[in-house]
Amino acid sequence: MLDIIPQIKTAIVLMVIGLLLAVVTTVFILISFPESNEMTIAQIGLLIGELFLPIPIYLWARRSKTDLKKLFRINPVSKVSLLAVVPISLGLTILTDEMDRIAQMVLPAPGEFTKIQEMMTISGPFSAFIIIGVVVLVAPLVEELIFRGFFQRILEYRFRDITKAVLYSALAFAFIHFNPWWVVQIYIIGVFLGYVAWRTNSIWTSFVIHAINNGIAVWFTHLSEDALHWYEWRGHVSPFVLFSGAILLFVGIRWFIRVTPVVDKNSAAVMIENLPGVPPKLPD
Repeated sequence: MLDIIPQIKTAIVLMVIGLLLAVVTTVFILISFPESNEMTIAQIGLLIGELFLPIPIYLWARRSKTDLKKLFRINPVSKVSLLAVVPISLGLTILTDEMDRIAQMVLPAPGEFTKIQEMMTISGPFSAFIIIGVVVLVAPLVEELIFRGFFQRILEYRFRDITKAVLYSALAFAFIHFNPWWVVQIYIIGVFLGYVAWRTNSIWTSFVIHAINNGIAVWFTHLSEDALHWYEWRGHVSPFVLFSGAILLFVGIRWFIRVTPVVDKNSAAVMIENLPGVPPKLPD
């Protein structure tokens, strides 16, 4: 099968349709079960909504007869590269947590925003299955397939500028969360996710970072203030923990770069705007 690279506007339209489809599906589920537990239905709606996000891209790919694995960057990665991104994820989670605390001091989130935290609260076996499934596994996988696999890869071919491709895909990633109070932190995380995905030409390294970050967020939601005494200091992340996070991030990046050579990208990709009989426009 061909490795087809669509135009950027086509990619954006497909992602917007997927987003609208996910939102409509989630809202439909919420209004269809008014008598049920509101939080449980919201969690189920979030799960099903996430699964609808990549459907337009998938249908386009099947219609275009393009290689799904290449389109979504589903390529194998060495175990040592996967292991090397773990300290990156831990360090990044700690540092962006402090950014969030500082941002809340400057621009506090409204009280209604606490419902997001409630949605990540496990109240029983079923909610644990849904929350872990959605927040830790499904959401990171779907979002990496779309943003680092599909969208960023298109930008890399179209812009022929890796830095610009990573920054733009991270911006789209931050925007789609519709959370102005977390936008800086999400954007920074998106930049790191984009870099590791580009270097390995695979979404699995970025998925690991994404899943660990979300998993820690869910874990911290269930810890009491007493349980976090070692982590917090006067409403901020402890200086010692912050320093440890910076060291983890630095060491993780150095280790990742050392054990992960830049993977060659497919030079035979076909730009979708080409007409029959016209040679494909290939990246340098």
